[in-house]
Amino acid sequence: MAESKQYKLINIVAVMSVSTLLYLASVNAASLPYLVEEFPQYSLTTVKLFTTIPSLMMIICSLISGKLIQIFPIKKIVVGCAVLMFLAGFGTYFVFNLPAILILRVIYGMGSGTVFPLANAIIQQLFEGEQRAKLMGFRAGFGALFGAAVAMVGGWLTAMQWRYAFFGYIFAIPVALLVFFFCPANEPIKKEKTESVAGEKKYTSKTWLVLIFVIIFNACMMSFNVELSLVVTGESIGGAQDVSLISSTNTVCAFIAGLVFGSLQQKTKRYMAVISTGLVGLALVLGCIVQNVPLFVLTAAIFGFGFGFYNPTYNLLIASTAAKPKYGSQAIAIYTSCVGLGQFLSTYIIAGVKSLIGLTAARAEWKITGTATVILVILALLYIISTGGNKEHNNK
Repeated sequence: MAESKQYKLINIVAVMSVSTLLYLASVNAASLPYLVEEFPQYSLTTVKLFTTIPSLMMIICSLISGKLIQIFPIKKIVVGCAVLMFLAGFGTYFVFNLPAILILRVIYGMGSGTVFPLANAIIQQLFEGEQRAKLMGFRAGFGALFGAAVAMVGGWLTAMQWRYAFFGYIFAIPVALLVFFFCPANEPIKKEKTESVAGEKKYTSKTWLVLIFVIIFNACMMSFNVELSLVVTGESIGGAQDVSLISSTNTVCAFIAGLVFGSLQQKTKRYMAVISTGLVGLALVLGCIVQNVPLFVLTAAIFGFGFGFYNPTYNLLIASTAAKPKYGSQAIAIYTSCVGLGQFLSTYIIAGVKSLIGLTAARAEWKITGTATVILVILALLYIISTGGNKEHNNK
């Protein structure tokens, strides 16, 4: 149960610092082309696992995280995850074969996947009321701004020597120390009993439709981040620092989107799902045609706004599709796993479609995902219009 006491500023900063661990992988935003060059004996799909493996671990570890907080205090789990992320992230600097690097990415993903739900859970446990709601918003902004900063630092390090980017993972250590010494103490969270009557329905058909949509959409959305550095550096549009600038723009705009989401959602209601998906689709389409860094920055800004609106929109949406409110949190847990599944499968799905239709054109990945996302937008729009636009509906 949340404590009602007021904490010092350093205690709140320590709690907010947990969210920075979610964005630490941004330090490698510009590393993928260098990995491709370093390991030419492996297929591009295999090398891309460097980016997508942490998403695979999120599927598993985000569910395990819910069990761990019933046994250990969140504070101790976060410290353990931060140390694990440091060892695997910084340790990659000393590894010179791809299989070993991918094993370290699995270990890194275990840490990041476990800590992913804890950034919110620790706020929910320690704070309550208006302060909890305010800090939830600050958490997203705090982490996003850190992600933008670490992407810029990563680009600067990568420009000097691509392996230097792994030094960015050292930042996990001060986070671990900050949490260990200044994060308020907490107890394991007792499992809430959600009694269900035999045969009682937990989810609706809309729940499964949204989950299928989320898997496909995240597979499309992931391609923007995976392909960005390959396109910008591979086509000699810019270097590692340009990739980091573009990635940082994406993150900053996602932060701004989070700040304005509340008021905008009140006006757009059900159409927010179309707006967020549409902005991502527009960015993917623009990605197929833009040819210079300033236009890529603009494209990343559009993508960032879409991504920033997408996160809260679909979290609220999936919870509302549960047959009863008490099953909303379980629906969100399944949703989180589907996000990771879509991200991990992204390169394999896209490679399969490319092979199936024989598409070999430049930026083929974005042409596929841009087209797929536009189709998803149209389907979502038709669904909303056919069910009464912005009128409130019973989800059952």
